[in-house]
Amino acid sequence: MTDYSRRSFIRRNSLSGLGLLGVGIVPAYANLTRISPSEPDLRIIKGLDISKLQETYREALFHKFIPNMDSLVVDHEYGGFMCTVDILNRKTLSTNKRAWFEGRGIWMYSFLYNNFEKNPRYLEIAKKSKDFILKLLPSDDTYYISSFTREGRPIGKVPGDIYGNLFVAEGLAEYSKATGEKQYLDQAIQIILKAVERYDRPDFEYPYKAENRLPGPRILGHWMILLSLSTQILKQQHDDRIRLLADRCVDAILNHHLTKEYGVLNEALAHDLSPLADPIASRYGDIGHGCETLAFVMNYAVLLKDAALFRRASDEFKRHVEIAKDNVFGGHFHAFDDIPSNKYLLSKVRWLQEEILIGALIMIEHTGDEWAVNCFAETENYVRTKFVRPEYAFVIDSGDRKVEKHTTNRAEHYHYPRQLMISLLAFDRITKRGGKPSGMFS
Repeated sequence: MTDYSRRSFIRRNSLSGLGLLGVGIVPAYANLTRISPSEPDLRIIKGLDISKLQETYREALFHKFIPNMDSLVVDHEYGGFMCTVDILNRKTLSTNKRAWFEGRGIWMYSFLYNNFEKNPRYLEIAKKSKDFILKLLPSDDTYYISSFTREGRPIGKVPGDIYGNLFVAEGLAEYSKATGEKQYLDQAIQIILKAVERYDRPDFEYPYKAENRLPGPRILGHWMILLSLSTQILKQQHDDRIRLLADRCVDAILNHHLTKEYGVLNEALAHDLSPLADPIASRYGDIGHGCETLAFVMNYAVLLKDAALFRRASDEFKRHVEIAKDNVFGGHFHAFDDIPSNKYLLSKVRWLQEEILIGALIMIEHTGDEWAVNCFAETENYVRTKFVRPEYAFVIDSGDRKVEKHTTNRAEHYHYPRQLMISLLAFDRITKRGGKPSGMFS
């Protein structure tokens, strides 16, 4: 069994070793200590009043996002979600659909129903999407194709990828919880295990970058989603196969993708989890996936009540967030094009900022970590300033470094509402504890 109690990478190496990226990084959290439950009230997060933040989030979720989804994205006739939307002029630009967005939408409306309001309309929307996409589920071991017409006819023969099947499984698991129909949880598990079987084949192909397709790779983003799904399913019921998969994901993430040379999670490895022979591929790092993945590891540690795993994951999460930080224009970069040359991709994506908010809030809720408090406050302000703008029906998806030039043709219905909902639930728990951390890892 893997020993997760050993010291984290960041504590095994001197601060001088952190300069391998060419920037001489000395993390801002290096001298911070965790706040004990008897110290400051977490209902105030560096000037952010949680009660006011709850009002802001509820307004954004229930009075803007949900109504705009209803009028612009939800297909009330055929079921499903049409996410290509002019967010400024509030017009649906395409009625095409894809498995990714169906699964995410099923999850979002089911989670909303399970945790906030037993509104039958939410369940109806989730059901119609479920009925739409399950009719198109491949009967063999292939993945969903890239896109479908509004009515459900395949568009072309462009192959999809593992994420489509996994997001559909995520939606089905949450839908099962909402309706009590266990067959959908069982089906979700079967979809996941079948996807993993194909992932384990040497002829499995996936591009670590759009222009680089590799045979039989191990991809950080795949472990990331598999761990997230496994954690969600294990919260519903114990399953030995899913528990083994979750542990396998954690081992791959922390003991293989986390490079010893750079201390950064590498996006792609060879099939046997060894470094890629291609030096260019081995130097590419999806720092955004790194931050999101480590937040999922922390969440799994919470489920297990594993303090050692939580400490290691939270330390690595801090390191990745600090490395990704744009100290000039704010926010965080999502990828290294070349890690040792310190070459970032300078565009900004909103989903990364939201996943950092979720990860920081996990730390705040369970340890009261001062670094996490500061990180949450700064990142929340950045998201509200750059990506959430009143003139748009939905949040901005991505843009240039300063988010001055940005996309306006995507209705985002997963990362953003997920961050709002997960945060609202955490705020409620913190408030019920009188503003104190959970004490689980004290």
